[in-house]
Amino acid sequence: MPGKRSARPVTDARLTRERIVDIALGLLGTSGPDGLSMRALADALGTAPMSLYRHVRSKDDLLSAIVAQALEGLDFDLPARGAWTDRVAAWMHSLRNHLRRSPKVVSILMQQGHYAPALLRATNTLLGILRAAGFEGRDAARACREIMWSTLGFVSAEIRGPTFSPSFYVQALRALDRGDGQPLRSEDVAEVAAHMPYLLTRDLDEVFSAIVRHLLAGLAAELAETTARVRPVGRRGGRAR
Repeated sequence: MPGKRSARPVTDARLTRERIVDIALGLLGTSGPDGLSMRALADALGTAPMSLYRHVRSKDDLLSAIVAQALEGLDFDLPARGAWTDRVAAWMHSLRNHLRRSPKVVSILMQQGHYAPALLRATNTLLGILRAAGFEGRDAARACREIMWSTLGFVSAEIRGPTFSPSFYVQALRALDRGDGQPLRSEDVAEVAAHMPYLLTRDLDEVFSAIVRHLLAGLAAELAETTARVRPVGRRGGRAR
């Protein structure tokens, strides 16, 4: 009785960089970054691992291509008019919403820092808003980093599961009640116990909106203070005497 035939290998004509990235995205979604190997990818494509290197230089190159493709649809629904803070808030919410659709890609982006054209365009949009608001040079770059890192960091924590989630507090207090050799006593964390009903509420949308408001309020106050110290002279401006 003839043995079972193996899957027919993908021919070179069908094995393209685009197809490799598509299949890799699928593997990433089911197995995570640790389960995405060149061997597993080659098996999924029905080819040999060495065939992949005709289209991707390395696994690092593959990961960069995955991040770039996952973020390519990144779009920002920004108000055409209004305060710059409203536009930046919309930018932050749009970025968060898009990144949450590709949680495994976010982990690669945060850990490896892979280049993505869409993210560079997003940064360019953000800097344009900040420049129009009055931020210049170093201040604009710093504000951009604060906004970008606050958004990326929140999404990364959101996807992993916040360290201080409701279950964290429940387990910690139960351990204290049992003793369990904990270095703390219940009275040492009386404030935590008193606020437990609120700590058990995990409304991440509300938390992120609060972060956005507080960050932008601080940046707006700083911009107003800087503007008050500087008297514009032409386009560049100059210090008031």
